[in-house]
Amino acid sequence: MSSLPTRDVLVDGVRLRVADLGRGPALVLLHGLTASHAIWEHTIAAFAGGWRVIAPDLPGHGASAKPDAPYTIDFYAGMVRSLGRALGVEEAVVVGNSLGGQIAIELALWYPAWTRAVVLAAPAFAYPPALRPFGRAIQALTGQRVLRTALEQGLQQSFHDRAKIGHQITRQLLQDRLADPDFPAFARAVARSLGGILTAESQPLERITQPVLLTWGREDRLVRLARSVVLQQQIPHARLAVFDNCGHMPMLEQPTEFNRAVADFLTAVMAAPRVPAGAMAGGG
Repeated sequence: MSSLPTRDVLVDGVRLRVADLGRGPALVLLHGLTASHAIWEHTIAAFAGGWRVIAPDLPGHGASAKPDAPYTIDFYAGMVRSLGRALGVEEAVVVGNSLGGQIAIELALWYPAWTRAVVLAAPAFAYPPALRPFGRAIQALTGQRVLRTALEQGLQQSFHDRAKIGHQITRQLLQDRLADPDFPAFARAVARSLGGILTAESQPLERITQPVLLTWGREDRLVRLARSVVLQQQIPHARLAVFDNCGHMPMLEQPTEFNRAVADFLTAVMAAPRVPAGAMAGGG
């Protein structure tokens, strides 16, 4: 459904479909569960004039390969870092929505020399340990009919205003994926990814030293705005932008406001001196 030019990049033996446009410092965009690079079309259009904007279909999603992989948060972070190497990107600002936000946090923590700054759009993070058995059960889920129903319900919860074009775009993306012959492999990736979100160990957010922008839709029903308080408590230097009349995907539902907030943040990031990564694990 995306009109963006894309190409395939082989990363650690996995074929990834990637939109890679513009020149300048790297801006890496990471979509959420079940989505693809297409959700970033407005963002790419806004920033490709001064940035090299890179938006992959994460493994298991979109037109990328869907291998028999763990699809845990550290798996995704490692793949994104390897994609950076494959594309010759030495440093990037990472923007992530939902699952992509949790991946962006992981990159900031374990690849701090590579991750210049992060924008977190309603990141899925820090679920209580009591949900881990549920997460493990989801990882083993094989009932495709159950998953189809859950994906439809999740889509309905993602938007405050379902009449907007963003809802129509994501609905078409989901319908295309449900009808594709690779749906069983996609379903496996989604189930394992959701389980990976719920079973992930708590991330040491207080160790994030990079600039951080939090963005949230005030009417988000999937990751409630109240969760931003936890992030602000553990990352006290993070700034928060809240968008009215907006659900879980601000880049689609309020693209003008989202792009303005990101642009202001990027201007501040590029004007400020680089904060040393210190002795955190992972290096670059």
